[in-house]
Amino acid sequence: MNLGNVFAYLFQMVIGRVLSPDDFGAFNALNSLAIVISAPMAVLPLVFSRYTVQLSADGLGQVKTLLIDSFRILSLLAVGIFALGLIALPLLKDYLHLQESTPIIIMLTQLLLSLFVPVLLGTLQGLQRFVFFGIGSSGTAFLRLIGAILFVYVLGWGVNGGLLASVFATFGAMLICIMGLKDIWQQERQLLPVGLYREMGKYALPVLIFTSMMMVLGNLDIVLVRHYCSREEAGLYATAAILGRIALFLPGVLLVVLFPEAAKAKDENNEDQRILWLSIAMTALLGGGFALICYLWPVELTVLLFGTKYQAAAPLLQTISLAMALLAVANVIFVYSLAHHKFIFLFPLVGGVITMLSLVFVYHDSAMTIANILLGAIMGILVITLGLKTVKIL
Repeated sequence: MNLGNVFAYLFQMVIGRVLSPDDFGAFNALNSLAIVISAPMAVLPLVFSRYTVQLSADGLGQVKTLLIDSFRILSLLAVGIFALGLIALPLLKDYLHLQESTPIIIMLTQLLLSLFVPVLLGTLQGLQRFVFFGIGSSGTAFLRLIGAILFVYVLGWGVNGGLLASVFATFGAMLICIMGLKDIWQQERQLLPVGLYREMGKYALPVLIFTSMMMVLGNLDIVLVRHYCSREEAGLYATAAILGRIALFLPGVLLVVLFPEAAKAKDENNEDQRILWLSIAMTALLGGGFALICYLWPVELTVLLFGTKYQAAAPLLQTISLAMALLAVANVIFVYSLAHHKFIFLFPLVGGVITMLSLVFVYHDSAMTIANILLGAIMGILVITLGLKTVKIL
């Protein structure tokens, strides 16, 4: 999976070196907007992982039924989202200061395909098929890199080429995941337990709130900077944000193992929390280590990966990488609590996001101001979350 992260950042390097800062900011604003719009779908990996663990104990026939039913529902949802996107096309163009509609249409197409991948990945995770899970995740990034080289570097299609690379990669990821579940498709369908969907829906609501808030903290700042600041500044901020998020994504692979293990421990009434504190320590080491590198050598790192035209993003990188490292630590507690059906952490998380958005609405004179607000909000979320965990409320 971390190999996939490497491919993801190589993709950004190809895009960033070919595009101007203005176009690079536009591309990442659209990319981040797609992630924020699809935030409700981010609930699916955790929900499907959690209930695949439960259903697979009685065989794989029920897992097949769950997958087929879900795909039917998502197909209808995809049509609805695309229609709404076309209706909102003029508003999106104006908000992001875009001259053409084509990038938004391509973004919507990629968004529709991406609805199905979380279900497949969540099923692979719940079955603990981490090899195919990793191949599916890293394969997405690898195919997107290949697409960027072809569509952007060779053909010179600019922002549209970068977005088409994502469409190409998402479709490839679907095929990889389907292959990883090929034995599921050969099973006889079995009836699902009575009340399963009601139980899944009840569990999905707090998970939806969690994933939406994490999507906002990890992506919406790029969109806000694109809206409030100059195009040049938005491009620099996007560069810093992309690099800074390594502090969040690098240790994030630990959660892939933590969640199903914690869910299994809950089902077995095992209250041993060693895996939690081990994950926190490793996350702090990995994420904090990268943030330290960004703090010590921000200019060198930015120029090395994106070129001299982005070196002014160095101060932003210092702030954003620290914010993402702190968010990574908090995220470990969030995921562990979700696996144990404890949702008190949502109060500081939602409160922190509301505080951030409110402050940005009032104070947005520069990209650095927005970065500092993001850092302050995440620090507050982490402190309160650690306090709740210390007094054993979580």
